[in-house]
Amino acid sequence: MSSFLLEIITPDRIVFTDNVEMVVVPSSSGTLGILPKHVPLFALLSEGELKIKRQVEDFFLSIGGGFIEVTKNKVMILVTRAVKASELNEQEIIQARQKAQDALSQKPTGEALISAQVILRQSLIDLKVLRRRKKIITH
Repeated sequence: MSSFLLEIITPDRIVFTDNVEMVVVPSSSGTLGILPKHVPLFALLSEGELKIKRQVEDFFLSIGGGFIEVTKNKVMILVTRAVKASELNEQEIIQARQKAQDALSQKPTGEALISAQVILRQSLIDLKVLRRRKKIITH
């Protein structure tokens, strides 16, 4: 099967670099599926679940917002955060979600409100990605 080079980069590290058959990303205008020989593209990415299909294996990452650039044989994804499902810890995510929900119940304002909302969104995305991985492993 045809493939292309995929690179996923955050400010802290190169999270992924390998040849893949497909990547599905959350864009600001909806979900984008990128296959080999896709037309050149530059788009804004939203927080969400990123899916990679490599040979017979599908795997998932939880990503923050950023950008995707598609060229002839390469896709570069630059995001604020990218965490592989295998790196996620369910207990830590649940604790973060609960802490954010508790903070929001106090009706915070300003930076405290924004911080709690960000943590809650990230924890919900992380849980979705983690549960998708568990579902794949158990089947």
